[in-house]
Amino acid sequence: MAPPATWRFKWREHWGVEVYASTRDPRHQALAKELGALWAGGTLDAPPKKLDAAIVFAPAGEIVPAALASLKKGGRLILGGIHMSDIPSFSYNLLYQERTIRSVANNTREDGAQFLQLAAEIPVRTHVQVFPLAEANQALNALKNDAIRGAAVLRVNS
Repeated sequence: MAPPATWRFKWREHWGVEVYASTRDPRHQALAKELGALWAGGTLDAPPKKLDAAIVFAPAGEIVPAALASLKKGGRLILGGIHMSDIPSFSYNLLYQERTIRSVANNTREDGAQFLQLAAEIPVRTHVQVFPLAEANQALNALKNDAIRGAAVLRVNS
């Protein structure tokens, strides 16, 4: 089911940006479109236009050259994971024209608070599947087997 039109493109209105998503699974591509991405394609597919910036969340170094190739002059590539497999060798031409690669090692508690405030302003909508803490192993298995649409959340009852 697609999000209501009243909030589907709030992020676009908030920042005036267009979002393009690359992911390996057609189900994830469909979810990205439902959440407002203008385009969603395969992990190594070129988006329909060159991008100002890209974020790689997957811990897969082989994605980096394709992400760099999707950038326009001066574009930035952010590697958002705390671990990544080796990045394969690639042509200097992918960095030429002032493209940059930057990693993100961690976030502070204040970063999290600021993100949640911004997410509420936009508003960002997510798909989550809630598991009681006692079912943490089932949640991990579901994540491992790509059986969750969105994110898994553990609920700790106090």
